Amino acid sequence: MDTPDYSHLLDGVDDWDIDFLTPKRSPTKKKLKRPCERRDDIEDFSHLLDGVEDWDVDFLSPKRTPSKKGPKIIPRAYKGQTVTRCAVHKVDVKSVSGRSEKHLVVEVVSNRERRSVVLRDDWTETDVRQGDIINVLGDFVSLKTSSSTLTSTIAITTAENMLILHPDTLITATALSNASYCRRRPLLSGLVHASSDVTPSLVWGNILHFVMQAALVEERWDNVWMEDKIREVVNANLPSLLALNTSVDEAVREVTARSKGLQAFSRKYISPEPKPEANLTNTRATRNSESQLAITRVLDIEEDIWCPSHGIKGKIDATVETTISELPSPTADRIVTKGPKPFEVKTGRAIAGMEHRAQTMLYTVLAEKRYGLDVTSGLLYYTQSEEVVQVPVGRHELRGLIIYRNEMASYMSRRSTAPLDRSGSKVPFLPPTIDDERQCNRCYVLDTCMLYRKAVEEIEDSSSPIHEIYHIKTEHLTPVHTKFFKDWEHLIAMEESELGRFRKEIWTLSAAEREEKGRCFASMIIDSTYAEPESGIHALDNKFHQVTYKFKRSSQFLGNGSLISGFINVGDPITVSVEPHLIALSRGFVLELHPDAVVVGVDHELSPETLHERLHRFGAWPYGEIIFRIDKDELFGGLSRIRENLANLFYAEGDSKRRDAIVDLVPPRFSDVEMPLKAARPVDSLNENQRLAVNKVLSAEDYALILGMPGTGKTTVIGALIRVLTNMGKSVLLTSYTHSAVDTILLKLKDGVDFSVLRLGNVDKVHPDVRCMTPAAKRPPRTLEELERQVMTPLVVATTCLSLDQYLTSVKVRNTKARKGGLDVSLFRRLADAHPAAVVELSSQYRMNEDIMHLSNRLIYSDRLKCGSEEVARKALHLPSHAFLDSLHGDKIACHSKGCWLRHLMSESCKAVFVDTDLASAPDSRVGDLVQNEGEASLVAQTVNTLLRSGLKPDQIGVISLYRQQLKVIGQKLNHPEGLEMLTADRSQGRDKDCIVISMVRSNDDGYVGELVKDWRRINVSFTRAKAKLIIFGSRKTLSQEALLNEFCELMETRNWILRLPPGALDAHVHAFQGMTPKRARVGDEPDSAPLTPSRPAKKQKGISLDALARSRPLLKDLMNDIE
Repeated sequence: MDTPDYSHLLDGVDDWDIDFLTPKRSPTKKKLKRPCERRDDIEDFSHLLDGVEDWDVDFLSPKRTPSKKGPKIIPRAYKGQTVTRCAVHKVDVKSVSGRSEKHLVVEVVSNRERRSVVLRDDWTETDVRQGDIINVLGDFVSLKTSSSTLTSTIAITTAENMLILHPDTLITATALSNASYCRRRPLLSGLVHASSDVTPSLVWGNILHFVMQAALVEERWDNVWMEDKIREVVNANLPSLLALNTSVDEAVREVTARSKGLQAFSRKYISPEPKPEANLTNTRATRNSESQLAITRVLDIEEDIWCPSHGIKGKIDATVETTISELPSPTADRIVTKGPKPFEVKTGRAIAGMEHRAQTMLYTVLAEKRYGLDVTSGLLYYTQSEEVVQVPVGRHELRGLIIYRNEMASYMSRRSTAPLDRSGSKVPFLPPTIDDERQCNRCYVLDTCMLYRKAVEEIEDSSSPIHEIYHIKTEHLTPVHTKFFKDWEHLIAMEESELGRFRKEIWTLSAAEREEKGRCFASMIIDSTYAEPESGIHALDNKFHQVTYKFKRSSQFLGNGSLISGFINVGDPITVSVEPHLIALSRGFVLELHPDAVVVGVDHELSPETLHERLHRFGAWPYGEIIFRIDKDELFGGLSRIRENLANLFYAEGDSKRRDAIVDLVPPRFSDVEMPLKAARPVDSLNENQRLAVNKVLSAEDYALILGMPGTGKTTVIGALIRVLTNMGKSVLLTSYTHSAVDTILLKLKDGVDFSVLRLGNVDKVHPDVRCMTPAAKRPPRTLEELERQVMTPLVVATTCLSLDQYLTSVKVRNTKARKGGLDVSLFRRLADAHPAAVVELSSQYRMNEDIMHLSNRLIYSDRLKCGSEEVARKALHLPSHAFLDSLHGDKIACHSKGCWLRHLMSESCKAVFVDTDLASAPDSRVGDLVQNEGEASLVAQTVNTLLRSGLKPDQIGVISLYRQQLKVIGQKLNHPEGLEMLTADRSQGRDKDCIVISMVRSNDDGYVGELVKDWRRINVSFTRAKAKLIIFGSRKTLSQEALLNEFCELMETRNWILRLPPGALDAHVHAFQGMTPKRARVGDEPDSAPLTPSRPAKKQKGISLDALARSRPLLKDLMNDIE
């Protein structure tokens, strides 16, 4: 049947205003030039395009035209290839006509329909197994005549369709492009975050790269601007110049020499239309063909794109709008095409090598998914040759890359699933070595490769082509070394698998579904009325905080959930997306959190105009509200950095000193050191144990361990130690696992010291009173001498790292097997158990009164703790006023003064009490995956309000729960004045209060207490924050199911410290507390800091990022410390 001709409907299209259909660039750090604004008075012709997806629109494809006239490009809705997510139910290998085929029975995830997938040709090598998740790219064919339960089928062959194995494993385009020669290398580089050597070519290339991007964005290519920009970027890379021992002027000369081609590039290629001299090299062009290129505008730079349909991700240098004019042969008509292209900048001399072409091809897939347009080729620009190369996407090349990708994903999945082969042995999770002596000897992951071969794969090699290299790199390793590395590497891998399990929900669950689990804010819109406040000190070059946005609920949101009712907290990493097509448009961190709004700092601008245009490509109406979703994300980089630190202990040229101490447990050495009289002044106020600790540290040649039980003055000792060491002319590195712990010590050092302190880290997370110590508070250095002064002059450098205390909270380990395997055994404990002589114990505590101390002393410390003075032992909480308590008992109140549970708790003689809620009808409940207890939260709120109404200051009180969700519920119920801190156990360290109120949450008929309540370290931290009064709410019946808490309850019973609430206690004072409406509560991970507000002013200072000097990244903070 002939195709109807609808072309008359587009008559006059030349005069339409269709700017809004053209993709505009998404601004980042610099504002990008905008196309003309859309007029509001144009006639609406959109009805003429109704049903356009069903038209025959071949006439809209690129046409051959006379050389001086290009075709009109008519935008249309983007469909792309059909993607079907399936779970593999069965795998059969069959021989058909003498050729092997794999026949899969799959179940479509969305509707549970059973279908058939047939793998042929080179796809048969795909390591697909029962239970695997796959994406099928292509259209299924119906099996209407089939008598089986299968409804349709698809054949994946060399010629058509594709299969993506483990699509939730996103592999970078860079890693995949490097896999053609050695599959092992990209996998190892992803596992271990290796710090590469700083070389001149690497530094000059990076600087030139930034200059090129800036020129594209700002559209400036003149000499004056180029000279200024080169110097600016050189100044921003002073740490690298310091490592090269190269001056700023020399660096400027080197980069200037390499940038000469940029201006020639702009004259040729930056133009509205292709110029005759703007030749474009095409890797597939015929001998007599020619192409010219015009880059008409920049759409975005450094765009980080996730593509779960293909299981890949990547960061594109730039995405540009192009016009390409092609003449296939001298006798043919010229073809002009327009559209976005990924633009990859290469600062070396190699031209269109296999790896570069593969990377660019993969970027075309990413760009197509992000922009909703068919992107058939990408661009490679070589700055040293001034040549631009067009890399077309070929079916066969892309198929080969996807097959490589599937192989890599299969290996990566084995780390967590550990499948067995037919003989029952574990399938290796790394490909074999290529055994090429020349290539292996030059490989940048050689040390890592040989370590895994020796310690994990346990290969003995005496005859392969690389056996000599293998021997040199591993001969120093003993069986103790290899076992240590293998065990800990496996534990890290198990923890890593937990992170991946949550990230994939960003694209496998809808926003509403994920919000039910507490890990997403659904149906959000940008609050256009929000004005970012100015701040005096901000992070320089903070790639995750370029723009600040406030989001609120859309009017389309049908639920009534508060934003503080989930796992997302201040400081958490997040991604911002638009469902369903634009995943992870921007990434950043939560800065503020309120019940009805959230403020985030992100790395990319979210321009409504740009997003409307992109959404229109996918068939959405290009007006109205843009509905965002904000998802909690993971920071995987921390684990690869930890793996690097672990591996560095075992490299042939690695950290042998730390290996001796940590792995071989060589005893630490001590020598007598006489403390100078002048240096000794800070210890004058210390007690005997504290002075012994200081002397132990001064005499240590390797390390000393201070075991400070709660309240024994660890912070005081550390402060004194820093003063003593600096008085002796020593430099000090101060570290802790949390920002709050580092800043607590720095606050003690802030005044009254005559030495300078350099505080490194994300300024957004540094306490406001300590930000004056950060590099951001200082004038950006312009010379190496200034940099050296700023970095080397301070005697004290403070930053975060992995630092654990034996009797405090261990590392946050979510994987239960990893925890039981030993991942929660701290380095402190390992060394202390091996060398007790290296430990100094602080046993005199000055925080808790005798009753509170008694709990930890009996349950944890075997009565080793003692009060530092009689005054501490007898400490009690005195309420300034009893007027509010007296007002609770009158005609309108159900409760009477005699036997009132609130009056009992307020008594000065009540110093430690367990409030048993079993009779008070306060069961726990769930909101999605979140555990909470509304009744217990009300009891806590009444208690805290009574303390406040009785004259206590908010900063005298702390509310602690093991569950973040419970803290949020309490926060909603409280009349929450500024200064009242609500803390998880992990974040309560160092936050001592006169009165601590704890909500244990768990109360149920099944006696289920969960994993967190079983963690005695968290329980101990919670109990020992209180100075004068400790109030613990919980269900004795439920909590007694756990051994330690049963012992706790029995101890409280023997001391007559249990208060059993009567039935109706929850409502006994309800009239008195009516009208106390909760204020907005800001619940954060760093509660000791001031209210978290954006710290980046509208205009950033130019300068150096000194955080580059502190490369160690701590293990990422707990995602959900309240999920069992």
